[in-house]
Amino acid sequence: MRRISDDQQAIEFVISLIYERAHIRLQPCKESLIRARLGKRQRALALPTLVDYCNYLETGNDEQELTHAVDALTTNFTHFLREEDHFRFLAERAIPDMTGGTRQPIRVWSAACATGEEPYSIAFYLEESFPSISGWDWRVLATDISTKALGKATQGVYAGDRIEAIPNAWLRKYFKRGFGDADGYYQVKSQIRERINFRQQNLLGQLTIQDKFQVIFCRNVMIYFDRETQEKLVRQLCRFLVPGGYLLTGHSESLTGLSVPLRCLRPSYYQLA
Repeated sequence: MRRISDDQQAIEFVISLIYERAHIRLQPCKESLIRARLGKRQRALALPTLVDYCNYLETGNDEQELTHAVDALTTNFTHFLREEDHFRFLAERAIPDMTGGTRQPIRVWSAACATGEEPYSIAFYLEESFPSISGWDWRVLATDISTKALGKATQGVYAGDRIEAIPNAWLRKYFKRGFGDADGYYQVKSQIRERINFRQQNLLGQLTIQDKFQVIFCRNVMIYFDRETQEKLVRQLCRFLVPGGYLLTGHSESLTGLSVPLRCLRPSYYQLA
């Protein structure tokens, strides 16, 4: 075990730790983000400096704190209906193409779901187009590496400013408004929450997923990976697509040049070849 003695070594340790645990390659220019996000953990443990905190992690004696550190540095901001064209594609083309209009099971995976806005957005679109009351059996698997983010996602409770993109009709249909101490907050109704399975999962680890999916959303996470890791991840995801299934990536993410069994329909839209 090496002793971390200065701030530069501390930043290098954190960058190495996050790459080892999550394959996310933080850059040294993210030092202010690292300090801000780990500062709360320092205060929770009454450790005065980042150097002290990193030496505490380096001992390897507190696996829970290592999880907290990874959570702090890998939880990304998202919002409802982000890059909404993907949800329209899901409901208007992908699922109709895959089911042929017959009421067969629909399975969609939100592979990096953060605090839940993406899988709930998927669910709203599925319920609108393939209503459960009409006999459609749709389910969403929602995974993330961050246990903290998953805790929030499972509860499905959001402040009013986080749901501004939701149409008023959907707000009334799919959310319960809080009162008293919960005034200003909204919770996704149970009939939607119960159709989403939230699970902790490192996408680059050993996946224990049994289902195969017509559509996988893996958006705005690969930008943090190097090309080798991106290719490994995409090939891993392709194992869980049904024949002809679709992979949707973030608009700023490109799979060009990767050796993967997908054809590009247009930027960020891919189909298993």
